[in-house]
Amino acid sequence: MITPTRRSSAIVLGLALAAIAATSGMANSAASAVQCGIAASSERGMLALEGTVLSPVAMSGEYRFAIRSSSSGGSSNVSQGGYFTANANEATPLGKVLINAGSSYDVVFDVTADGKTLECDQDMASLR
Repeated sequence: MITPTRRSSAIVLGLALAAIAATSGMANSAASAVQCGIAASSERGMLALEGTVLSPVAMSGEYRFAIRSSSSGGSSNVSQGGYFTANANEATPLGKVLINAGSSYDVVFDVTADGKTLECDQDMASLR
């Protein structure tokens, strides 16, 4: 009867250690995730919109950055995209458009790397 108790204890201990390892691995992978978003700033009296990616490791892939804007003076559609490489832990700009400061606009910014596509519609200020 002593042998099964020891096995049970070893199994429980092994499962507990595996759970701790899995949880810490998930926390590390979440903290090391690729982040991307749109930085907005003022430039020469215009609104500058810039797609940016930030990765904990060097990466490469493709991006699409499309802006549809409209104001009392008219409207415009701009689409940029292509291949990119990004260094680890550096914010890398991937597309930039200047529009009238008072314009309403819609932005589509997608990044594809390692077979995964990220929709990057958040403000870059929230990525820190």
